[in-house]
Amino acid sequence: MSGTVRLTIAALVFSASAAVAQIAADSLEPIRQLYASAEYEEALTALNRLQAPTPGAELEFNRYRALCLIALNRDSEADRVIESIVAADPLYQPSASDASPHVRAAFSTVRQRVLPAVARSLYIDAKAAYDRKAYADAVQTLEKAVRVIDTIESPAKDDLGDLRVLASGFLDLSKAAAAPTPAAAPAPAAAPEATAKPAITAPPPAPALPPNTGLVVLRQDVPPLPFSVASLGPGVYIGVLELQIDESGNVTDARIIRSVQMLYDPILLKAAREWKYVAPRISGKSIATVKRIEIVLKQ
Repeated sequence: MSGTVRLTIAALVFSASAAVAQIAADSLEPIRQLYASAEYEEALTALNRLQAPTPGAELEFNRYRALCLIALNRDSEADRVIESIVAADPLYQPSASDASPHVRAAFSTVRQRVLPAVARSLYIDAKAAYDRKAYADAVQTLEKAVRVIDTIESPAKDDLGDLRVLASGFLDLSKAAAAPTPAAAPAPAAAPEATAKPAITAPPPAPALPPNTGLVVLRQDVPPLPFSVASLGPGVYIGVLELQIDESGNVTDARIIRSVQMLYDPILLKAAREWKYVAPRISGKSIATVKRIEIVLKQ
């Protein structure tokens, strides 16, 4: 196929796409005018006679359908249309020109109801992409899941804290897996063997941890394994957590000494910072201390 023929076909494809977009825009113009004139029933009738030629145009058609239904106080019908809009584009928000209090309230109500399930579905899709080593797809889907969670308002958002931690952790893993592996540097030439090897001295012993004799546990609930880890199958996960505890028994810092599991570690750290103790006492005075805990989880 010659270059001229290729260019001609490409021009035809582009012209066809532009024509479809223009048809969608032209077909909506009467509806815009009816809506602007508060002729909501007539606008709905016109919408029902039309079929959106492209997915992008369908979103715009549904937007006007929802606006008309809201204006007519047909809330249950409007909710179903808004659900289809949110399902097609979870990050969609009504524009400033549409943002009357009634419209904002209708979209907010539906988003609060629908988006938590959408976020969980995106996370499951991303994990499936990660498992089949489609890391770029996993990154894109996880970024969308995090953005969706961040747009949800409380109280619906309150139950998604752990999911956001998981999604963020998985996102870091996916980005690392998707990154190109740097070429290995050539091995340095072997140095000539010395005639006499210096004596190897043992490293100095690690400093002892501050005493925690007398430390009393008030709250130390270890969170369960999340679904994403539990779904990997039976196993035993063992790690070590270190806590810095002040004189009031509050955890001021928590860090992983030995990883329990990559996706579980952020969840454990979040929980550990809320644990509570009675600090040990020396000569009647409370002291800060360090506590190390071995975490053993079986499934």
